[in-house]
Amino acid sequence: MNAAEIGASQLAAPNSNASKADTKLADNFDTFLKLLTTQLQHQDPLDPMDATQFTQQLVQFSQVEQSIEANKNLEQLLALASTNSAADAVAYLGKTISAAGKTNMLSNGKAEYEYRLPEKAASTTIAISDGAGKLVYATQGNLDAGSHNFTWDGKDNQGNTLIDGPYTIAVSSLNSVGETIAVENYVSGVVTGIQNDEKDVYLMLQDVAVPTTSVRNVSQPIATTAAAGV
Repeated sequence: MNAAEIGASQLAAPNSNASKADTKLADNFDTFLKLLTTQLQHQDPLDPMDATQFTQQLVQFSQVEQSIEANKNLEQLLALASTNSAADAVAYLGKTISAAGKTNMLSNGKAEYEYRLPEKAASTTIAISDGAGKLVYATQGNLDAGSHNFTWDGKDNQGNTLIDGPYTIAVSSLNSVGETIAVENYVSGVVTGIQNDEKDVYLMLQDVAVPTTSVRNVSQPIATTAAAGV
């Protein structure tokens, strides 16, 4: 069995929605047949039951069964698409990506972020929070319109070195009249793994999951590029 077939079988497995509906329909149909048999056995020979009603119910069962089979096929198609997307995402392994997001890994005293201001700001504040949402660092950011890189050294405002892990950036900017500026946030790093679920395929920046749909550019890591040129 190849990867695509495995992915399809996982979504078409007994715990899928279509399979559950199929099982329930089979139970209901068995119950219907038992009731029908009992009614036929005890019907009045002089006043037999109208067979039209039973025919209509059988037609309804058939229509529901066809709908369930169609859903099964859709689930398999989605599984194949998910598997193919995961296979395509393997090409990102070892590459440096930049993607929309606010959370990135602090690793070896370095966490890289980027933010973009659509217009010149009168004030910009950068705040870093840990995985529990606690503010650990704050500083002033760039005021010019455009994209700006921000590399955090992993130290809090008291100069203490914090442990490696995921940290989230929040950039707040105001214009000259005190109105909030919509800031775009990006994170970057080397892809270390791939994960996927029924909704999306994710690139792992160590412990941080980034949807492939949020990636805006991909490049070779600087060290790899330098080594290739030697």
